[in-house]
Amino acid sequence: MDFFAIRKELELMREELQERLFHHSFFETGNSEVLSGTIMFHVKEELHDVEHALNKMNSGLYGICEETGAVLPLSSLKYLPTARSIHDFSYKDQYEKKSLPFDYTGVTDYAGQSTEEMVH
Repeated sequence: MDFFAIRKELELMREELQERLFHHSFFETGNSEVLSGTIMFHVKEELHDVEHALNKMNSGLYGICEETGAVLPLSSLKYLPTARSIHDFSYKDQYEKKSLPFDYTGVTDYAGQSTEEMVH
């Protein structure tokens, strides 16, 4: 993955986050204000990080550690394209997506078939 591919990924992330904010602003109601506010805070924070990374690309400073001035490894930037410093990569585990356990008992698909019927 090169800088061009990372730029495309960042632009896609920006578009998705902007759509999420738009959707939330106009269509979501009835959610817990605390939960909704917390989620939107993180969406806005992530959008800010994406915009910052794109601005650094435009100014030729992308991939430079903001703390040390060292060049950030491209192999790491492809996994965390919004990284600002070398220290961001030490928190890799918090950025990795992990699936949560889910009990499918009683869940039905769109055809109305339960998970038990699908398995047996």
